[in-house]
Amino acid sequence: MEHIQTLEQKIDYLRKTLQEKENELFEMKRNWMPMQPNSTQPEFTTLYSRNENVTKVQYGNKLPKWAIERYSRQILLPDIGVVGQEKLCNAKVLIVGAGGLGCPAAVYLAGAGIGEIGIIDYDKVDITNIHRQILHGECDQDKSKAESAAETLKSINSNIKITPYMVQLDSTNALEIMSKYDVVLDCTDNVPTRYLLNDACVMTKLPLISGSALKMEGQLTVYGYRSQGNIEKEVYQGPCYRCVFPQPPPAETVGSCSANGVAGPIPGVIGALQALEAIKLLVGHKYEKLLVERLLIFDGDDVTFRTVKLRSRNLSCPVCSENPEITKLIDYEVFCKSQAKEKKKEESKSRQEEKQKRMTGRSYFGFRIKNGEKKKYIQDVLKSERRIGNRCKSEFCAKGIYRFCSSIPEETRRELFNYFWNDLDWKGKKNYVRSLIDIVSPKRRRKNDTISRKIDTKLYHLIYKEERLSVCRIMFLNTLGIKEAMLRSWLSKEKNKKPKIPIKSLNVNRYMDNLPKYKSKCQFCTNIEYVNVGNVKNLYQLYNFYVNDVKNRGQLPASRKTFSNVASKKNIRIFKPKNDGDVCDLFGDHNLLPSMEYNKNVPICMPCEVNYYYE
Repeated sequence: MEHIQTLEQKIDYLRKTLQEKENELFEMKRNWMPMQPNSTQPEFTTLYSRNENVTKVQYGNKLPKWAIERYSRQILLPDIGVVGQEKLCNAKVLIVGAGGLGCPAAVYLAGAGIGEIGIIDYDKVDITNIHRQILHGECDQDKSKAESAAETLKSINSNIKITPYMVQLDSTNALEIMSKYDVVLDCTDNVPTRYLLNDACVMTKLPLISGSALKMEGQLTVYGYRSQGNIEKEVYQGPCYRCVFPQPPPAETVGSCSANGVAGPIPGVIGALQALEAIKLLVGHKYEKLLVERLLIFDGDDVTFRTVKLRSRNLSCPVCSENPEITKLIDYEVFCKSQAKEKKKEESKSRQEEKQKRMTGRSYFGFRIKNGEKKKYIQDVLKSERRIGNRCKSEFCAKGIYRFCSSIPEETRRELFNYFWNDLDWKGKKNYVRSLIDIVSPKRRRKNDTISRKIDTKLYHLIYKEERLSVCRIMFLNTLGIKEAMLRSWLSKEKNKKPKIPIKSLNVNRYMDNLPKYKSKCQFCTNIEYVNVGNVKNLYQLYNFYVNDVKNRGQLPASRKTFSNVASKKNIRIFKPKNDGDVCDLFGDHNLLPSMEYNKNVPICMPCEVNYYYE
């Protein structure tokens, strides 16, 4: 380190000498060139004179030799130096989301030598992620994103600590995880998690670097900046996410990459800039050089950057003000009226489990076959599957309606479960469930005379201290340990099954046998019979004739298909000649007359032993 200090002193001396020589050269050129009237003074600048604010590189005594060699290119920057690199090596950064934003940010933070990087992501790698999430490969499909990112970062820099978290960040674990880090990077894609990260960062006094990318656009800014711990003398605090966006946007107006798409380089650009802001923040840059109270907007269509000024800190903010209203984390899915986690994969997995149960003969949707003389389906759950489910801990389960899910203790739930399965018979179970559910008709109207719902609405209750407390559907089903299909079956109205009235119709076989017929006039096709009914020319007209005849008798006719099947079985046809003189409609060769004259006096309807082709 002494050698580095000596070199810096020599470089500083040479810079001052160079500055004196440049000033002397500047004076000589100004005196040599004549001044023109109404003309400005010419400027003579050099590379050094354009960087008058260059300071010497800071140095320290705690950085090992391998670190100086590895990070030498960024140590040469006056804004970082050895002291800045020491801060980076001792820093801890938490990245929430190992997706399109988190992957490039983690790559550059690991390359910069951040001491510890935490990665939170509950999802698994899918083939649709690889085009933009550069830490994952094809071999990582169906693997945890946090683990896949940690393994790749270890191959980039084995001297840093990588901590993967394969959990869903929520109000129960956010403060415990985030309190271990210095900076938080918001690399998520949903509004509830953004509000959760903002409130947690304000409570732990951590800066939040938030980025977003969708389609061909990206945005970046820094929330919750505090000057304490930096080189600034004055106390300054930037706005938080709630200061800029007090209320969440409607759920239908928020887009996602899975629905709207995104170009791969867009989150790459924003993620790299997030890493840059984190490095500048950790080495001690002032807020004027950071994206505090400013929003960077990147447009990939025309490749332009522009900066928009944001609102200043709200002194009456419910989170970051001197007297905050929100002092603990809340249920942000209810607050934003949107989900923070995609549940498609879980639903698909549950459907596969139910299918497996059905294929193995176990309970499926709450029904099983009762063995006996006759097969009877009853609403039941196998004893091995009769268990109490997880409770609902939210106070606002649906559309901001207050529920008492969190007020019912676990002991009461266990008592209700045992009472339902051990003390009631099947009829008692059915009546007990019906007594706890209120059905709101769809005819209930609002003030503006519009129907509020298209189907019946169910209100669920549980008994606690002899009172019916309103709970959500999940809490109701999990407490009693029953299935949704059982519930629908017990609440459905029993239909009065009326006996089917037998249809009396005329026997088609008998009708076909009683039709007037005549033999074929062809001497070769003797086994064909033709129907002789008026001017009937096809089977369609014959069926209409049959329908009229049957209706006149006060009976119901058979179907057209049945009528056609009987006619084909009995080999009954209707004569369809192509020419007036034809006697056979099956084969055209039977209608050809020979050159010899035939006896016209012989009646054509004579029996077949008379040869009407030849005399």
